[in-house]
Amino acid sequence: MLNGNTSTMAVPGQSQVVNQLVSAIQSYSKLPQQDAAIAWLQQQQSPAVLQEFTRRWREDKGIIQVPTTTPVQVFAGTTQSGNSAGLIKIRVLNDTFFKASTQQSSQLNDWEKILIRRGTEFQVVADEPAPGNHVEVVLANAIGQLNRNKWYIFMGHIEIEGSEPENRPQEQAAPNTTKISVVKTGPFQLPGYNSTFYLSDPVISGGHFSWAEATKNGTRIPVDKSIVEGIIKIAHVMEEVREYLGNRPITINSWYRDPASNRKAGGASRSRHMSGDAVDFVVQGLSPPEVHKRIEPWWGNRGGVASASCFTHIDARGYKARWRYGF
Repeated sequence: MLNGNTSTMAVPGQSQVVNQLVSAIQSYSKLPQQDAAIAWLQQQQSPAVLQEFTRRWREDKGIIQVPTTTPVQVFAGTTQSGNSAGLIKIRVLNDTFFKASTQQSSQLNDWEKILIRRGTEFQVVADEPAPGNHVEVVLANAIGQLNRNKWYIFMGHIEIEGSEPENRPQEQAAPNTTKISVVKTGPFQLPGYNSTFYLSDPVISGGHFSWAEATKNGTRIPVDKSIVEGIIKIAHVMEEVREYLGNRPITINSWYRDPASNRKAGGASRSRHMSGDAVDFVVQGLSPPEVHKRIEPWWGNRGGVASASCFTHIDARGYKARWRYGF
């Protein structure tokens, strides 16, 4: 439920606080990180002050005044249910807004955003990157005046824990994968590029991972340029991983998967492998649990890391996600 439903108008003693808040919001609204700043300001004030601020802010912007009983939405509950099996959990790391779109919060109506407190957890059924450094999440239970399930949140303000129960990939490295060679073999084309690519070429110049490894020996050629960009992005990450782990050889179990290959492999319905920016791999001389132990804190909030007994997963989704496969 939303708190503030029984809030009262700010009393005269609060007038100075309201004046300061209005002035601060006007200043912060000009900054790139205004959402985070506004969320921080709002957590410092009582519902009564926030209510009076809302009224004055609308008047200042020339918006038709609404009854003063309409507060800024502040979520004070949880959408955790008794049965959490098979659902993903989202944890809020900083006071932030859940928004109906990727616009700045100052551009949205009160009912199009909800202030969510740090530490609040929700069950979600889907999450994926969205424009403007946002995450699009679909909650298991709707919240807010609009009774919405889909919300947008700044990437750095949340973390994801858990995965779909059917996410149990079993793919192994392709046999006889084409090796990187100065003799170019396996020509193919990529969408959005005019040049010819070769399976024997490294994905990035001077790199250790080939297009053959990224495309399962040429059996999974991307059909969209955004997927190619995802492959290149995670190729840079894999070079970092290789160097971080002492330049040990790495075997690629699974990289890009088209939807059919993803289903066959046993991947999640929204697997990052289908976007090209995820890799399952094995490091020579290190067990997967040891690899996970080393790279999990290092990778931080740049993307997902997951552990299985036979491989390690990493992806470049842009926000922290963690889970275990259970095998």
